[in-house]
Amino acid sequence: MAEPDASSKLKEQIEAEKKKRAQLIDQMRRLRSKLNYKQEEQVAISKLAIINTAAKNLGRLKRMKSSIEFKISTQAPTLAAEKELIKELNKINKELEEAQSAYRFKRKAELITKDIDEIGKALESYKNQVLEVDRKLDELYTSLRGRSSWRRKPEEPRPRRTPKHEEPFEVSLEDIATIKKKEE
Repeated sequence: MAEPDASSKLKEQIEAEKKKRAQLIDQMRRLRSKLNYKQEEQVAISKLAIINTAAKNLGRLKRMKSSIEFKISTQAPTLAAEKELIKELNKINKELEEAQSAYRFKRKAELITKDIDEIGKALESYKNQVLEVDRKLDELYTSLRGRSSWRRKPEEPRPRRTPKHEEPFEVSLEDIATIKKKEE
C-alpha cells in the first residue's frame, strides 16, 4: 500500500521540477530576447559617426562658458564688445552641445556593453540551473522506474512476418469474362 504513495510523491516532485524547469526556460527566453535587442542597439550606436569623433574636454568648455557669461554680465563696456562675447558664447555653446552629445553616446555604448555582459552571465547561470534540474529529473525518473508499480510488463516477442514468395496473381481475359457471366 505504501508503494503507490511513494510513486505519487515522486510524480509530484517530477511535476514540480518540470514546472521549475519551464519557468527557468521562460526566463532564459526573455533574457535572450533582451540580449538580442541590446546587441542590435549596440550595433546601431557604434555606427553613429558622433562616437568616433575625438572627445573634447567638457570641463574646459564649461569653464570657458561660465567665464564668458561672467564677462558679459560685468565687463562689456560697449555694445560691440558685448556682441562679440555673445558670438563667442554661442560658438562655445555649440561645441559644448556636440561634446555632451558625443559623451552621452559613448556612455550609453559603455552601459550597453555592461548590460550585454550581465545578461550573458545571467543566461549562463540559468543554463546551469536548467542542467541541474534536468539531472534531478533524471534521478527522479530513474527512481520512479525502479518501483515495481511503474515497470512495464515484458512484451512477448512478436512473430516475424515472413515475406510470401508467391507468383504474381494473374488474371486472364477468360477469367474476367467468367466473372461477368456469374454476375449476370
